Amino acid sequence: MKRVVILAALAVMVWPATGCAQIEALIGPPTPTPVPRGILVDPPQTMPDFTLTDHNGRPTRLSDLTADGRAIMVFFGYTHCPDVCPISMADFKAYKKALGETANKVRFVMVSVDGERDTPEVMKRYVSAFDPEFVGLTGPENDVRQIGLRYGVHFQKEKPQGTQAAYLVTHTAYSYLIDSSLRWRMVFPFRAGAELVAEDIRRLLGE
Repeated sequence: MKRVVILAALAVMVWPATGCAQIEALIGPPTPTPVPRGILVDPPQTMPDFTLTDHNGRPTRLSDLTADGRAIMVFFGYTHCPDVCPISMADFKAYKKALGETANKVRFVMVSVDGERDTPEVMKRYVSAFDPEFVGLTGPENDVRQIGLRYGVHFQKEKPQGTQAAYLVTHTAYSYLIDSSLRWRMVFPFRAGAELVAEDIRRLLGE
């Protein structure tokens, strides 16, 4: 990366009147930033079952969400999040659309890392705003922390400067694909491309 920047700067210094074509002849065309896609968990890891409270106030096990044979896409976030979480939930909506008919084989779930504020009622309003079929789960902070550690999820409260918010929660921003046998199959980075995610999920579900 540094070598390309230096060569580009030298080209402009030596030939200030040349255009992009001449510079590209020296350093090649610009390389587009690749769209992130899923990372395979190989071998798949069987995840422990757990129980939290869903957005309707009912105790819900992870296995309850796969009882009908669906896989689960899980994201750990919170409703007061100013940026990453609404983007991730909007991406969930895009993933579901990109899956087409395969979407009925996947359940999209948000687990709150802010159980203090994210009551079932709050979670219901939040997840339903993106899709009425999305599931919200919430529970005591220590319970969610122990669950999250199995996925490499970390979060902590912070009091940022220059905001009226009581606190914000910094947290891991990955999404996790769990199959109907509770096996962790893939991890998706923040802003993974919808078509690529759909392709990855279709391939795994087609096994």
